Amino acid sequence: MFPKKPFLAILLALAATAGSAETVTEYFLETKDCEAGQWPCLFYELNYNTEIAPADHAKWYAIDEDETYWREGTGPFSSGTDPFRITPWASTVHPLLVRRHFTLTEDDLEKINVGQVMFEYSYDENPVFWLNGTKIASATGWNDNDYATLRFSSTRKKLLHAGDNVLCVSLQQGGGSGHIDYGLRVIYDPTRTGIPAAPSDDDDLPAYNLLGQPLPHPASHAGIIIQKGKKTLHK
Repeated sequence: MFPKKPFLAILLALAATAGSAETVTEYFLETKDCEAGQWPCLFYELNYNTEIAPADHAKWYAIDEDETYWREGTGPFSSGTDPFRITPWASTVHPLLVRRHFTLTEDDLEKINVGQVMFEYSYDENPVFWLNGTKIASATGWNDNDYATLRFSSTRKKLLHAGDNVLCVSLQQGGGSGHIDYGLRVIYDPTRTGIPAAPSDDDDLPAYNLLGQPLPHPASHAGIIIQKGKKTLHK
């Protein structure tokens, strides 16, 4: 059998690493279970559940809502002493409206395009969720301090855009306790989001061009190089 040529060996190594690449998780909106544990928001307390429908008709959840009279707050919200109690909410008295803003870049949208967008929420009770003015989820009752998970379809992904985004929720007044915590994250394979810039401290590692030819000084090479079985880009 003839010995494998260097560039064939490199291509085989690339194929082996491509299938085993680790995924990365990034949060656009964190929940209490994330490192931050609490989140900034705007909120508004209504007087009765019957006021939610007129508020919906006025599109309180729109991205261009006049936020002059909204209160700045910190979530999660809860009426009890459970883990969600960052800001007290008298859920037996007032329905609650919450707006969470977040910013996305073009790089974020690339990750969203190739990855999985996961929406997680714990609620009590009867939540309705809106993303940039479009209803994306609702539920009846409560989920006992657990988290529901919604994986975004390609249609829901298209609701996200570069710049300012807002994810909103309304919750009804109920006869018992109440709480809300919700977040948004993306899980993606970094090898599918373009070729990353080569780290500057890898100049001592063996490097090759796309033909499998050794590069004695990879840091000075402009173009695509292969190190540790991965393609990187030197500019």
